[in-house]
Amino acid sequence: MQNSTMIAIFVIVAAALSLLGISSVFSDDAYAQSGPTQCQTGTLIGYGGTIFGLADVCTDGYTINVNIATNYMPGSGRVFEAWLVDDYYGGSGYALGMGKILVSGTLVFRETMNNAKTYTDIVITQEPANDRSPLASWSNSVAQTWLLPPFGQ
Repeated sequence: MQNSTMIAIFVIVAAALSLLGISSVFSDDAYAQSGPTQCQTGTLIGYGGTIFGLADVCTDGYTINVNIATNYMPGSGRVFEAWLVDDYYGGSGYALGMGKILVSGTLVFRETMNNAKTYTDIVITQEPANDRSPLASWSNSVAQTWLLPPFGQ
């Protein structure tokens, strides 16, 4: 009876140690994927060169952090939505919705993705408040900023 108890304890301890070893391998791979964090601040330019607001963007290649601030308010029954766009001309043109800008004039977006550096632009659109379409209304674009390298890769 004592031998079987000792064997059971040995198996449990060995299993626990092997799980610790496996988890450290996975965590090492996770850290190896990210590079140095690079940040930039871009001016969101509206029609006629009006300064609509600012966008702070940071990425390590896999995580992207975007902070947007504006003093402008959308029209009645409308909201401002922010989009990360993969280059209109040389890329896919895909727009990733980051959400609506709050009544405080701010938006905070944090995401981990396969390649955060693929995006080249941030575009702000004005959409109906009850809009059910997940697509951007490009004809209602109100501001844009272009992202500098490392973006666009």
